[in-house]
Amino acid sequence: MAIDTTRPATDDFLRRYGKRGMQGLPKYVQLREALCAAINAGHWEPGARLPSDSDLTRLTGYSLGTVQRALRELADGGVVVRSQGSGTYVSDGGGAIDAPLHLRFRGSADGEPAFLPLYPTVLSRTRAHGSGAWSEWLRPEGGSDIVRIDRQLSVNGEFIVFNRFYFDAREFPDIAARPLATLDGANLKQLLGEAVSMPISDVEQHVSFVKFDAAACKAMGVKPGTRGLLLESAAAAGRGNPVYFLESFIPPNDRRLDVSALR
Repeated sequence: MAIDTTRPATDDFLRRYGKRGMQGLPKYVQLREALCAAINAGHWEPGARLPSDSDLTRLTGYSLGTVQRALRELADGGVVVRSQGSGTYVSDGGGAIDAPLHLRFRGSADGEPAFLPLYPTVLSRTRAHGSGAWSEWLRPEGGSDIVRIDRQLSVNGEFIVFNRFYFDAREFPDIAARPLATLDGANLKQLLGEAVSMPISDVEQHVSFVKFDAAACKAMGVKPGTRGLLLESAAAAGRGNPVYFLESFIPPNDRRLDVSALR
């Protein structure tokens, strides 16, 4: 898309779409949030091509590295799609989790859905060792093989939630072995429920205010030492059979999290 000279200039662009309270955060975070706000406001429609990296550098006054990192994080969150040699395009909204159970952020503005869409990106899959809150729920015994899947979840393109999803690979071998790329956009709760041929019937949740560890801060693009919410969700199916344990790290934001109606 060629630059439209009727669009806001550098200062106007950031003043119009930049969010208050962002001073002090890394420049790429400030730009990422401004671009998200512009997309949500309809400045660029779904499928529209954004200005090139160099044009955004000129429009915003940020360095090329800052622009590229902001766009890369938007792509990781499912807000935009980056195509080598073609450009950056606003996502058409595909890949959102259907019927989220735990991270239910309420829409507030006219035209918003009841619960904001979540766009997950799988970061890694590892074996969990030692013990933690997850082990108290899953009760690993001899021969247990607990898998941990780390994910970023873009909440309506506004901010990133980082979570760690734990389950027993012996109970769900197919899911534990699936290619990671096939889990992007997947509702892991539904996948595990389908695997045991019964819905998630019981959920226990706890919320605490914590200092995020380095891995969580990096995944969410927030400053080291940031504090926010830790939502721990333990789910069972059937007659109390443990299915999974989920840790969700939620950065400061302006949205309301609904933890009711968990059945």
